[in-house]
Amino acid sequence: MELEQIAAAAAAHGEVTGVLAAEAVSGKRSYLIAFGEDDAREWLVLDAEARPVGERVRVLEVASLVAMCELAAELAGQGDEPRVASPAYLDTVGTAELGASKGIVDAFVVEVEQRYKLPLG
Repeated sequence: MELEQIAAAAAAHGEVTGVLAAEAVSGKRSYLIAFGEDDAREWLVLDAEARPVGERVRVLEVASLVAMCELAAELAGQGDEPRVASPAYLDTVGTAELGASKGIVDAFVVEVEQRYKLPLG
């Protein structure tokens, strides 16, 4: 599914303000969806078929991968270019500076977990 289709499916859960694609080492495609802004922001992960994911490990993996790839892109000067967050992307653009950003990634993952729209199992 394209990002627009995922966003449309996610809209059943609230006002979508962002969609980020991720692909784990396993090859599973997931989408991290943001709802709302700032302190009211909530999160949801949808799988490739646009079904909500409630598995804590997968949600945290997706959040971590997205955060690391967004930071790597920023450090590489790639800003808002479209991308799929993946280990392969990190291998391509990641730098040693990325390791120094662990606290930022960890804080983001905690936010996603605390503000997740569904109970995590």
